[in-house]
Amino acid sequence: MRLEGMRALVTGGASGIGRGIAIELAEAGADVAVGDVREEPLMDFKETPTHERVEELGRRGLFYQTDVSDEAEVEALVEATVDEFGGLDILVNNAGTNIEGSVEHQSYEDWRKVLSVNLDAVFLCSKYAIPHLRASDRGRIVNISSQVAFVAWPRNAAYDTSKAAVSHLTRQMAVDLSPDDVTVNAICPGPIKTKKMKESLADFEIKHRYDEKVLTSFVGEPEDIGQAAVFLCSDAGRYVNGHNLVVDGGWLAGDFFG
Repeated sequence: MRLEGMRALVTGGASGIGRGIAIELAEAGADVAVGDVREEPLMDFKETPTHERVEELGRRGLFYQTDVSDEAEVEALVEATVDEFGGLDILVNNAGTNIEGSVEHQSYEDWRKVLSVNLDAVFLCSKYAIPHLRASDRGRIVNISSQVAFVAWPRNAAYDTSKAAVSHLTRQMAVDLSPDDVTVNAICPGPIKTKKMKESLADFEIKHRYDEKVLTSFVGEPEDIGQAAVFLCSDAGRYVNGHNLVVDGGWLAGDFFG
């Protein structure tokens, strides 16, 4: 599955799942721009910044500091990517955040912050990228949703709601963009060993739950999500459209909280 000559933009690509996606896209042959609110990645192991790692792989890389909940900054990010690469073929809406809380106990400010990054940014980035994706002969949008789009996690009202909305927005955009041959799909990760997840696994009860619920013998890595993105963006995934691809080691196939 190769992406030679394709030009990609990954939001939230400085660390975690976004970094894994960006690197896998580059390894498959794509040039990759990274938009992230942080200037530097969250260092797990003193990593090379994502865009520099892309360049080490022989592809063009770009970093553009962006608050994806700000419309003007999103427009500038897309314009910078197109100016640098001469066009855009792939948009990966990965940027996300979470502030835990139930409806009763979460402030409206926190509710809006989560939805602005997790949902509004998908709208904004897609809005400004679509004219360029339409001009491509292989336009692809990949939204990063979550397994909690399908099942509720306790005290996670804003995050769960935002991801359910992203999953449905994926289907809606697939319908609207079908005349332009731009495919729109979502990846719904389960537990993935990001820095935040590794901190959670230090809690014995949480680690035990993951070990019990994930049907594989291991918890996934960011590159597992990246490889799913490569498939969806490649010719191998050309007939997949409007789909929510769950990549969770089989968690949802079992009893979620039993």
